[in-house]
Amino acid sequence: MKMEKDSRAQMPRVTGEIKLDVTPNRAAVFVDGSFIGYVAEFNGLGLGLLVEPGKSKITITLPEYQTFETDIDLVANQKSTIKTALVKGGAAEGISPE
Repeated sequence: MKMEKDSRAQMPRVTGEIKLDVTPNRAAVFVDGSFIGYVAEFNGLGLGLLVEPGKSKITITLPEYQTFETDIDLVANQKSTIKTALVKGGAAEGISPE
C-alpha cells in the first residue's frame, strides 16, 4: 500500500523549520495527524520540514517499530532538530504489557 500526501495540507507563509535526524529514514512523518512525507525528505542540506509557528504534534511511524511522538512549539523562523532512532518491536523495553 502506498501512502499519499494529504492534498488539503497547505504550506504556511510564515514557518518554523524542523530537521529530522531519524533512523530508519524510511519512516512516515505525520504533522497533526496528516501524512506529509518520509524522514529522508526532511534530512540533509537545504531540507527541512516547514511548519506553522505554534504547537504541532509530530508522529514518526514505521511498521514493526514503535511509533515516536512528540509535541513541538516553534516561533516564526525558529529551527529545531528531532533526533531519534525508532525502536524495533512492540511494547517499550522495560514496560510490561497489561
